[in-house]
Amino acid sequence: MLKKLFVEQFVIIEKLDLDFQNRLTIFTGETGAGKSIILGAMGLILGEPSKPQSIRQGSHKSEFEAVFAPKPDHAVWSHLKEKGYVNDGDTEFIINRTMKLEGEDDVLINKKPITVKILNEIGNYLIEIHGQFANQNLLGPENQLKLLDLSGNFPEEVFTNVSNALDGVHKYAKELEEEKTFLARHKGLAGKKVQDIYKRFKSVDMKEGYIAQIKEEYSTLRTAKETMEAFQSMLGRFIATNGIVGSLGAAKKTLANQKNLDAKKMEKLSQYLSEALTNASASVEEMNRLVPEYEIDLAPLELPQKKLTTLKALAQEAKLEFDDLEAYYKETYTKYHRIKNGRERLAEINDLLIKSKNEYRQHAEVLTEKRTAAGIELSKLITAEFIPLMLNKAQFEVEVEEKPDMEWTHLGFNEVTFKARMNPGMPFSPIAKTASGGELARMILALKVVLQRVQTTPTLVFDEVDTGIGGAAAAAVGERIAHLADTSQVLVITHSPQVASRGDQHLHISKRTDGETTISSVRELTMEERIDEISRMLAGDTITDQSQAAAQSLLDEAAKAAQQRRQHLPAD
Repeated sequence: MLKKLFVEQFVIIEKLDLDFQNRLTIFTGETGAGKSIILGAMGLILGEPSKPQSIRQGSHKSEFEAVFAPKPDHAVWSHLKEKGYVNDGDTEFIINRTMKLEGEDDVLINKKPITVKILNEIGNYLIEIHGQFANQNLLGPENQLKLLDLSGNFPEEVFTNVSNALDGVHKYAKELEEEKTFLARHKGLAGKKVQDIYKRFKSVDMKEGYIAQIKEEYSTLRTAKETMEAFQSMLGRFIATNGIVGSLGAAKKTLANQKNLDAKKMEKLSQYLSEALTNASASVEEMNRLVPEYEIDLAPLELPQKKLTTLKALAQEAKLEFDDLEAYYKETYTKYHRIKNGRERLAEINDLLIKSKNEYRQHAEVLTEKRTAAGIELSKLITAEFIPLMLNKAQFEVEVEEKPDMEWTHLGFNEVTFKARMNPGMPFSPIAKTASGGELARMILALKVVLQRVQTTPTLVFDEVDTGIGGAAAAAVGERIAHLADTSQVLVITHSPQVASRGDQHLHISKRTDGETTISSVRELTMEERIDEISRMLAGDTITDQSQAAAQSLLDEAAKAAQQRRQHLPAD
């Protein structure tokens, strides 16, 4: 519900601070006092576009604040929590908007900045405004479809089946178009180029992980070759005619044959020569032991070299790093097989598309059947609601048209139109074109009485829905509005004393002027003041005993009706 509304420096409102009850609030006052201005303020709180020209003369900004307290299970809470504007356990939230002469508006929810667009999304959850010129929520074709679906309370899978089938249609239609475009781009030389590149990859047995494999294979063979060549070179140096082993042996022998040398002085040299000869001989033996491990056929080395040469050429032509070649191969592989299997794949996707379209039509037709049945039931309920609103001869009809040729949507291919006729024998026509202003207002009210059972908007605002009617018809409108207010918060701007008498809260709007400035103000009326106000609405500015008695009678009648209605309401 809307708990509080604060407005400052807006049109002719200097400052306004209102507290609202949770049932029926009535706004009355003379024409031009500011009732429509309050609606304008509510519209801005709900996310309507900024209207800087409405800032009160002499001020540079208008301030708006509203406190909302929806029921804990209302959908707006999950929407707000998802966006991080409220926390678990919150029972109310505050919307602030500052409209400035220059620059964008400042908009806050619980002191957190948001855009006007998001505010509008949230506002759609909170308040619905109805009047002779504000019934778009009910008169728009898309909304009529939505309201019919709400009234039908269909199983969720009915919509899910339609939606999933349409997703399939879109998916396969997109795939088919993409495949056709691909094949068209790879005709002739473009296709031949892909085939040639693929064949070159196949010539080296390219596969996933092959780059790393061929590099490792080549590295292993090259290491073996280089090691074997190194061993052969070292063995040559060790055991050739003038190799290390022979030279060390000869040196040791020469030293031993020198008889005139001091043996003691030659002891370390002899030891070093012996150790060197021993180590050199051991090195030769170790190399001879290792050589078989590196004795390989060098012919296989030529093959990975050729493969690497082919791969490097492919990378160079594609202007790629060598290590990126595998991804290029995958791309080429995919393109090659798409070209090769193009016709078969087109036929396969086309079959899937036809199947999805048939599934969509079937599920959409099921939805049409359910909507048609729901439309018949809704027509009966609303036609019955016309009677207490003094539209005794009027009839309501929900027309559900199946239009398979229209653009398919996730909600099927139906057009729903709310129609009515004011007298039997007349043709049904859309309600916006059927009734006069007063009749249309009562039709809208009948719709709201029925649809509010399934709709979840917590606050309804009716702007002069009693225009053009009086007497018994006005009393009937007042009673149906009061009936609505038993389960929803309802705010009504009215000139009808019959409607005004039904209020649980009565706010009076007035204006005063000093000749230079005009200020609008609102105050809540006491019971005595209500009698005077309703008396004025009945008789004009001159209040008489008769008009006061009539006002009291209306209030008594309203109280009695309220007591009877509320006896049958379920406990909260």
